[in-house]
Amino acid sequence: PCQCGCPADAAVTPDCCSRRRGTGRVTVTVTGGRGWRGDHLSPTDPYVRVVLGQEKARTATAWNQEEPKWGATLDLGLVALAPGASLRLEVWDEDNGWDDDLLGACEVGLVAGGKERAEVCYPGGGRLEFGYRVTCGRALGGPLCHDYVPQPPEGDGGLYRLPLWPPG
Repeated sequence: PCQCGCPADAAVTPDCCSRRRGTGRVTVTVTGGRGWRGDHLSPTDPYVRVVLGQEKARTATAWNQEEPKWGATLDLGLVALAPGASLRLEVWDEDNGWDDDLLGACEVGLVAGGKERAEVCYPGGGRLEFGYRVTCGRALGGPLCHDYVPQPPEGDGGLYRLPLWPPG
């Protein structure tokens, strides 16, 4: 339970409890990879598609790259983090946009904390380097942003401000 007293707004109740328990902002940084082979007659044109629940994002296509370096940051926005939430990363070979080939996929369980977590996975026998960050909503914490975190009162909390001691 949360009890600390603060002005209610769209994000928190008067007890400082988040109105959006279990939500966090998820960003994924796709660094690079290697080891995939798309079409046998032409170089691979890879891109990465990231899926979390209903949210999806993708990198740009790295045309004719056997060792792509995307350096792309994908913002999935504010998402609900259910217990067991995992991020799915798919590596595709772009052909015509409608008949792209899935080269492989991997999943990683999410953990909140606000700092970038570096990861490596091996979809389709290749190596994909990426990182992700889950930042909990206001007054939330824990591995999936389900825990209430006491927040200090805004301003001076209604306490008196005393002059510096000892007086100069």
